[in-house]
Amino acid sequence: MIKNNLEALGRIALYRGAEEAVNQPSNRAGASFPLDPGSWIQSSAEVETDAGSITGSEFPTRLFSAARGALGSLAQSRARPDFIAFVLAYFLGEVQTAAVGATAFEHVIGPAPGLELPSFTAVQRRGAGIFTERLSGNFIESFTIGLGEGWVTASAEVIGTGARETDYEREVIEAPADSASITLASNKVAGATALERLGNLYRVRAKDAGSQAWTTLEVASVSDGEPAVITFVQPLGSSSSDVQFHLDYLVPAPDWAAFPAEAAESPLKLIDSRVIADAYFDGTTLLGGQTISSGIESISVSGKNNLELKRFPGDSGPAALALRGAREITISLSEGLRNTVGRWRADNPETETLALALLLEGAQIDEGGERFGAELIFPRCGLVKSAIVSGGGRLSEEGDLVVMDDGVCGGAIIRCHNRVDGYL
Repeated sequence: MIKNNLEALGRIALYRGAEEAVNQPSNRAGASFPLDPGSWIQSSAEVETDAGSITGSEFPTRLFSAARGALGSLAQSRARPDFIAFVLAYFLGEVQTAAVGATAFEHVIGPAPGLELPSFTAVQRRGAGIFTERLSGNFIESFTIGLGEGWVTASAEVIGTGARETDYEREVIEAPADSASITLASNKVAGATALERLGNLYRVRAKDAGSQAWTTLEVASVSDGEPAVITFVQPLGSSSSDVQFHLDYLVPAPDWAAFPAEAAESPLKLIDSRVIADAYFDGTTLLGGQTISSGIESISVSGKNNLELKRFPGDSGPAALALRGAREITISLSEGLRNTVGRWRADNPETETLALALLLEGAQIDEGGERFGAELIFPRCGLVKSAIVSGGGRLSEEGDLVVMDDGVCGGAIIRCHNRVDGYL
């Protein structure tokens, strides 16, 4: 069977229910997400060499497998409310959900006071059935939400403990070199037909008795039994001495490898978005302010948790804890130079703070008037950097604002609307 390694044929599912404990996989409220190319979480062992040791050689002579870890990026260049709410919920750590309208829900997302953040589970299939893996113990380290060319964009950086399950196996079986067939210890090989099972047995290799060279054996058939019987086109050799056969294969798909459906949501458009400055947030409602969308050239909101994975003596597996540092949220804003308001703010940063809100709206959810979307409200922001730049013959102001604690909602209030009945 020919395997197809096109990235677009893969699948990624994220589980919105927080893990009850780090590295304890969750299968509650999962959804498949259409993400941009390159949106994967990579889990691997941290490998070190003996370089730097006195070994009699200037090159490394040994490899050491240290603790596992995981890193990755998740992104939507046409962002949907479900993805935005997922990312911000796991970044900030607290969600309160209430029903609004006939079928809609409002998710109020705010910063959790503690240092331990909730972790989530992801399931990834690479290509068309090459392999599938379940990764648990994942955390949102940082995010960026912005207005792109035509669409709202959203991305997140993930740090994980490396806890991982896969649907593939490496099995080592001792059998005589002249064996015409060998039997697995206990597993079946994935596949409903003989051809599929043959395609899912990726490799059988062995060293003939007295040889130091690997030989890859040609397989004639893989039985449907449990355990499966592997029959060779011809034996490895003529000796009756036992040798080690190494077999790489897929097992039948475990329950966790079934991909849930996507949420039925449309992407959020640039033209349906608004940026409001100098408003007042009373804890419930955004009051007053000026819509500055027509002057905006670009805007993005970025946050960072400064996470640190913690490992403990005697714990040889994945990290058991992740602690965040001081949380940071910044806003990068570029708008056409039209007046001196920005200059005054830049010259008087100690007194000139402002509220800023990014309102993202999509299609109507139901007849009650609620719309898919997200409101990112920052009641108190301070300008930390401002420059006048030239682009295309026009002058613009580029500024970086830091989100500050307003003394009421901790500096940020997020409200997302969709049909999902809860996060975390």
